[in-house]
Amino acid sequence: MNYELLNKIIDYLEENLTNDIDTKKLAKSLGLNDFIMQRVFSIVTNITIAEYVRKRRLSLAFEEIKQTSNKVIDVALKYGYESSVSFTRSFKKEFGITPSNIRKNKDNKYKTFPRIKFGSKFNNKTIINYVIKNINSFTIYGKKVSAKTFDDLHYKIRELYKEIKTDGTYDLFDKNKRYALTYDNNNNNVHTYLVGSILKNNNLDSYDVKKGEYAVFEVGNKTQKDIIKTIEFINEIWYYSSKLGVKDDPYIECYTKDNCYIFVPLDKRKYK
Repeated sequence: MNYELLNKIIDYLEENLTNDIDTKKLAKSLGLNDFIMQRVFSIVTNITIAEYVRKRRLSLAFEEIKQTSNKVIDVALKYGYESSVSFTRSFKKEFGITPSNIRKNKDNKYKTFPRIKFGSKFNNKTIINYVIKNINSFTIYGKKVSAKTFDDLHYKIRELYKEIKTDGTYDLFDKNKRYALTYDNNNNNVHTYLVGSILKNNNLDSYDVKKGEYAVFEVGNKTQKDIIKTIEFINEIWYYSSKLGVKDDPYIECYTKDNCYIFVPLDKRKYK
């Protein structure tokens, strides 16, 4: 399978979601037959190019309506719809709610049909569900480990959890809302992982989480394997599927009794 060629098709489609899509021109530029290109795309993805474009346009329209005060009709025209009626009909069919109603809702729930990345292990995702929350600044007090490579860091993280589960610190963190994060010290190229809680303890290491807007993703459980997989998905698929700007600040892992949530810091100034 020529993933490089298929990803070039996706690149063209993504770059022209607010323009007319000319598949014949695309096929010619890649040295392909238009019919064969579209047929192969449908076989590999189980949707047509036209359907992919429709879903991606509606996803970006969803995000723009939630993030801006732009008129619905202007958003509809931007993404290729000739009227607000046809846009609303298509939007409701895709997301189960009208454009005007998602703006009225204060739950800040988002739905996105993700950009396809051929060769990725995540291409079975049909819809990304996440929530955007505003949180105030707070401090995490805990224990940390550092390493210059992620392989070494992951080993040290496993050893850290063995330690805190043995000495009872893990249970103390859990009782006071456990958090974890990985951050880099760019001065000496060191990766640091800290696990802790909001219970103040000046004898422990600390990290100040900044006030701001965060995209929140549910992992579904608390296993390290699935947490890492969720973070990889955010970085590899969601990041390139959304117009939301992401800050350089670290992601925050927030643990509940049976679940883990990943908080991704957003930068609204970077919204494209």
